[in-house]
Amino acid sequence: MASITVKDIPDALYEQFKEMARQDQRSLNDEVIVTMETLVQQAIQLRERKAALQRINERRRLRPRNAVDSMALRREGREP
Repeated sequence: MASITVKDIPDALYEQFKEMARQDQRSLNDEVIVTMETLVQQAIQLRERKAALQRINERRRLRPRNAVDSMALRREGREP
């Protein structure tokens, strides 16, 4: 496994990690790894959501202005 050294960690953050590790009955190292894994997964999900929104917005932008909104027609009870 790889190792990483993090320098200049603020004292308050270090103490928060220590307290979290104590509460979760983990070593400080394990607590940092679990936290990093969680944050990386959240960051990946956020990037995926942003990309999906960009694709949706791109499709909307490419849609002709005079196009029929089939969903609006269906809500009115008519077929397109």
